[in-house]
Amino acid sequence: MKTQQPDLNRRSLLKALTIGGTAGVAIAASGVSVANATESKSQEKHADGYHETAHIRSYYNSLRS
Repeated sequence: MKTQQPDLNRRSLLKALTIGGTAGVAIAASGVSVANATESKSQEKHADGYHETAHIRSYYNSLRS
């Protein structure tokens, strides 16, 4: 009786998917905490209210045209 050779390509694919999925979850989990931290800092900076900047003025001017 013949013994089958293991399919190394399939094993490599499964390993890559497992490692990639784990890395994606780790990045997503760490990205959430960074996003929350930067959001709270930006809210503290802009607590004074609305400020019209050059970027916003150029946008308003493009709407008038």
